[in-house]
Amino acid sequence: MKIIFFGLGSIGQRHAKILLENYTHDLYAFRSGENNDVNKLGIKEIYTFDEVKNLQPDIAFITNPTAMHIETALKCAELGCKLFIEKPVGKDTDGLEKLINIVKKKKLVTYIAYNLRFHPVIKKIKEYLKRKKPVYARVVCTSFLPAWRPNTDHLKGYSANTAMGGGVILDLSHEMDYVGYLLGGIKKISGNFAKVSNVTVDAEDYADMTVISGGVPVNIHLDFLSQIRQRYIQIDFEKLTVVADLIDAEIKEHEGGIVKNSIELDYNRGQEYEEQLKYFFDNIDNPRMMNNLIEAGDLFKKIVTFKNG
Repeated sequence: MKIIFFGLGSIGQRHAKILLENYTHDLYAFRSGENNDVNKLGIKEIYTFDEVKNLQPDIAFITNPTAMHIETALKCAELGCKLFIEKPVGKDTDGLEKLINIVKKKKLVTYIAYNLRFHPVIKKIKEYLKRKKPVYARVVCTSFLPAWRPNTDHLKGYSANTAMGGGVILDLSHEMDYVGYLLGGIKKISGNFAKVSNVTVDAEDYADMTVISGGVPVNIHLDFLSQIRQRYIQIDFEKLTVVADLIDAEIKEHEGGIVKNSIELDYNRGQEYEEQLKYFFDNIDNPRMMNNLIEAGDLFKKIVTFKNG
């Protein structure tokens, strides 16, 4: 199949490398002209959308800046491309309904790339939830934005700028996605958020949210300003509390105030990206694959509504 990449930043290159190493598809990269350097992966480049039309790609990987996702996906959907869209869907809902309508009309295969669904910790928690009913959950994701990409000015990146789709609510929307995936969708998001430090230009650097998912109240804390890197989910059952650490790939079971059991999972950093792509290609002809645009779009609308107050 012919695959066109729109965006060869860090995430685009990550996906492209996996494809080059594990698949035999023909890869192309659409370049905007702003950067004339030949990509280091040796992928053939094209520079105009007329060239894209002539190429007639089978799949479009939308891995450009968040603010351009929906605009780019619309053009590719009009051509009948299958769509692999990096999270989040966009920076707002402008053009989303039009894109959904085209996808439905053309019965296009789509997937929104929330790779943490394939993390071994999330898969293990999914197993717990088949056997036990939760009563409450707390989710935490904290880090220090300036440390994300060494040797770059983080204030020029999209994460720090609202107009580019930045801020913790969109950039760290993995947490809302996997909460809904694990517990059964999210009906409404409430809470508060703000910019309280200088780690962003104008985007919110923390958010505290409460959601109801599958009848379970969940507290979600996100921030860009903590010197402590954390990513975990804590689930309280009637007689058991499970704390699952996504960074260390470790799950601890607490009973009676002490750790009764500790489980270390096999995890090679980045394996979830490989498993995600395998899932995508295994379902390449299934418009109803997990987290397609219609499914993911419903949560995205709720996220944008919350962010817009």
